[in-house]
Amino acid sequence: MSDYRYAFLEPGRFARGWHIVAFSSELPPATVQRLHYFGVDLVLFRGESGKASVLDAHCPHLGAHLASDGGRIIGDALACPFHGWTFAGDGECIDIPYASRIPDRARNALRGWPVLERNGFIAVWHDPEAGAPEDYLPGIDEWGDGEGGWGDWRFHRSRIRAQPCDVIENIVDIAHFPHVHGGEVRSFENRFGERTVTQVSRVQQSAAARGVIPPGLPFDMQAMRAQSIANPADAWGDATYHGPSIMYYYTESRGGGVDYRSWWVNYHTPVNREEVDLCSAVIVSGLDGEPVPEEFAAQYAIGAHAAFGQDVEIWKDKVYRADPILCDGDGPINKLRRWYEQFYLPR
Repeated sequence: MSDYRYAFLEPGRFARGWHIVAFSSELPPATVQRLHYFGVDLVLFRGESGKASVLDAHCPHLGAHLASDGGRIIGDALACPFHGWTFAGDGECIDIPYASRIPDRARNALRGWPVLERNGFIAVWHDPEAGAPEDYLPGIDEWGDGEGGWGDWRFHRSRIRAQPCDVIENIVDIAHFPHVHGGEVRSFENRFGERTVTQVSRVQQSAAARGVIPPGLPFDMQAMRAQSIANPADAWGDATYHGPSIMYYYTESRGGGVDYRSWWVNYHTPVNREEVDLCSAVIVSGLDGEPVPEEFAAQYAIGAHAAFGQDVEIWKDKVYRADPILCDGDGPINKLRRWYEQFYLPR
């Protein structure tokens, strides 16, 4: 029996599910990228047909990194730069240029990771039991719709010291808004599904609330907050985690200078036991279906990641209370933890 209250607190364990590792725009055809997630070196490559694949990074022959020398794409396969051993996107060794036959041990010695490319992002399926991937990530029809004023993702990614369990608890933490984000909560509701947890909320900037100011921002957050208080918008948002690490957020806002609607994709992908890659990506359009001004769209994307930055200032030096003392004003934190634990337990 484990000594840990929750399975997700056990060292070296990572959630079963889809985890975003890149955006489609970051991976042109016939290119290779180095990745490091779940404590493992990986390579991400796009073959000549456009298919994205992820493999363990080191060749099972003599251990060379498959992205050394920039990587070598052959059709939809990846060749090791050391001796030319060539691997398909699923990890199968399909050619050794100087061998009369491929050794049986070599054929499936390299792990290929299930990959899903959808909505302009690339995700890998992590499962320590090597089970079949689940299809729980919905499409976002507006992504890439130039006629509707949407376009492609504007994203900001940072590697931070945090635990995934800290990040996901934000979805139910109603009480932190007035202290971290400077917001007064007008309405707040959580809904739990089998693989989803949703927050439907209305939060408005308030002079009576406090906000954390992350260091190094390229804009004046205090001035932006003062402007929002002086010229409040009527806004609502619907945020849903699909699985353990990918959150979709849809919001509409009227007033406040620009009327807009926006989709966000926020994700936190574990790098190792101590760090996650935290990313906010947005597409934004006018409520009338026309593009919003470019200056507004660019600033909106920066502001989305800065909102995460407010939380990061708390996460970076907090400890995780497995048995917290809660009060009646807290959100359903223990219910969220029980829901989240499913991604760490055996099927």
